[in-house]
Amino acid sequence: VAESICYHLANSYVILSASYHDIEMRDEEEEDADYEEEDEEDDSSDEEEEDDEYEEDEQVYFNGEQGVDMGSFSEPGRKFLSKVWKEYDPIRVDGLVVAAECKHCARNICAERKHGTSSLRKHLKRCIERKKAVRVVGQLNASIMTPDGVALGTWTFNQAQSRFELMMMIVLHELPFSLVEYVGFRRFVSSLNPNFKTVCRKTIHNDCLKEFVKEKRDLQVFFKKCKSKVSLTTDLWTSNRMMGYICITAHFVDDDWKPQKRIVKFTAMETPHTGVAMFNTMVKFIREWNIEDKLFAVTLDNASNNGAMMKLLKAHLLNKNMLFCDGRLFRQHCGAHVTNLTCQAGLEFLSPIISKIRESVKYIRSSPARKEKFEEIVAQLGISYGKRPTLDVCTRWNSTYMMLDTAKEFRQVFNSLEIQDPNYTFNPSHEEWDNAAYNNIFLTLDQQTFEEESEMHSMLKYMKKKFDKYWKVSWLDLCIPVVLDPQFKLNYIEFRFDLEFGDEAIGMITKIKNVIQGLFNEYLKLNGNGSDPRSQGVDIEMGTTDNDPLATWDRHVTVRAQSGGEASLELESYLSKLPIRRSDQFNILTWWQMNSSEYPTLSRMARDMLAVPASTVASESAFSTGSRVLSDFRSRMTPETVEALVCLQDWIRASGNTQRSMDSVHDITVEGEEES
Repeated sequence: VAESICYHLANSYVILSASYHDIEMRDEEEEDADYEEEDEEDDSSDEEEEDDEYEEDEQVYFNGEQGVDMGSFSEPGRKFLSKVWKEYDPIRVDGLVVAAECKHCARNICAERKHGTSSLRKHLKRCIERKKAVRVVGQLNASIMTPDGVALGTWTFNQAQSRFELMMMIVLHELPFSLVEYVGFRRFVSSLNPNFKTVCRKTIHNDCLKEFVKEKRDLQVFFKKCKSKVSLTTDLWTSNRMMGYICITAHFVDDDWKPQKRIVKFTAMETPHTGVAMFNTMVKFIREWNIEDKLFAVTLDNASNNGAMMKLLKAHLLNKNMLFCDGRLFRQHCGAHVTNLTCQAGLEFLSPIISKIRESVKYIRSSPARKEKFEEIVAQLGISYGKRPTLDVCTRWNSTYMMLDTAKEFRQVFNSLEIQDPNYTFNPSHEEWDNAAYNNIFLTLDQQTFEEESEMHSMLKYMKKKFDKYWKVSWLDLCIPVVLDPQFKLNYIEFRFDLEFGDEAIGMITKIKNVIQGLFNEYLKLNGNGSDPRSQGVDIEMGTTDNDPLATWDRHVTVRAQSGGEASLELESYLSKLPIRRSDQFNILTWWQMNSSEYPTLSRMARDMLAVPASTVASESAFSTGSRVLSDFRSRMTPETVEALVCLQDWIRASGNTQRSMDSVHDITVEGEEES
């Protein structure tokens, strides 16, 4: 008896182990995934059935294809195609299968052709002995651990989840949709899990579009519920097929006081890219996302079409009373673009020197013999500087700086090369080498001490003039965030302006105070239900009548309270306290979150103001004047697919599921610029 029991237990374990990855084991109330797949199109008209009496037709599969008839059960050579037969022994009478014996409980189930296999599948869900064996197998598998310490018994294959992860991988790493049809890829996936059913490229493409629509809808709902305002950056892109795109990125601080950004629009734009065309695109986007009442500011570069677009957009929103401070803070200038323009202005003065050094680098790199001669002179002079002169990329002014910086270290080598090689005619003069000290520009411009007649002095003067041009139109916007930094407040502005601007400082500081007070008053009027009194009348519920002689006084008190009377003490309290001690580890958003109870209105104002980006590009892109170009991978796609992939990739990274979360749009879509 003991031997027989052991035999049946062992037999059950072998059966279950062999089919463990083909059958998803669930509790009694759950459906069996693999068996349910075979039952998807069973047409049963009976709602209540006896245990062994089922009248559902059988649905069979062969190699994943639906609609292949199983044939007669009487054919001895035919294989049972339904997976359910792995757990039954057929009982034949005169060569026909009439019943099936459960390998777990030995119960006979009617299995004539007219009954199909529905009764067999449903019995397995109720079989007590099978459930016991499943628990045994689970315990045995749980004792087997992966190298990462994960119990194998806790894992079950999920086709839908695996397909979703495949789609995510293609989006995240910019892989072609045709990857899923590569023979090598399919063999690799099959080696990992033969149960995974691969899909065609059209299916995975549709999966991407569906996921984009779903995530977009979720993000729209999120913006509607989010308490903070949203600021935008826009930039123009081109594909290698010369199709123009506009990229719109939303920046905000979420309810957990964490800075966030999302690419919310990446759409094709017909040429010419005029201000009117860009305005129409922006208005369409704002309506599509329903964020008219959420907009705080837009950061753009200084292109003329951007200026025209912002004039139209500002007027459009002011007509609806949707902007703070009459739109004074709505247009923000890109700091990286201003820096680029300033440096390009300086490069204009250095162009003769830059041209000679560039040609010198090209000369020594043009042939192995010249390179060997250069290295020979380096050894003779005993120069130990590791880097060799590099050739710059004209659209990246930081690469020009590095070319000049490294070339200076080999000044004596180039001088010797000029003497030894008569074909080398590009060596800069002694004065030009002195002016090539380009890195000095990165000190404060006013700290430079050059003779007024020198070329370097003229260059710095021209650069400062270019910088001052944009400072005049953006200084007020830049000062507001400084005041909202508890490490500086208005104290720092007053200190610096007194040093830099003398008598003009008083008027400038007064303007800052007025803007801060006005912005605070408007935030103060925003009541609890999110409505904006800027578009409403003052509601006074004093129970007074028209004949009440004190009604005017009541109205005066109410208006004063709503426009910053007693509540403005919050602003006065903040500004009157000394700035806190500076720290490299200081987190300004965390400070405002921790002090939001003391400064409820100011904290809300700070959250929106500090979300405004100072630049439209990532920091590493600030050194480049090159245009933003879509990669070849995306240039071949339709604009709708490009938008879905660009946005979805950004959302995946921002969700924190990858190590590169919150990366810039530059990293997401730019094809690397050519470098020598």
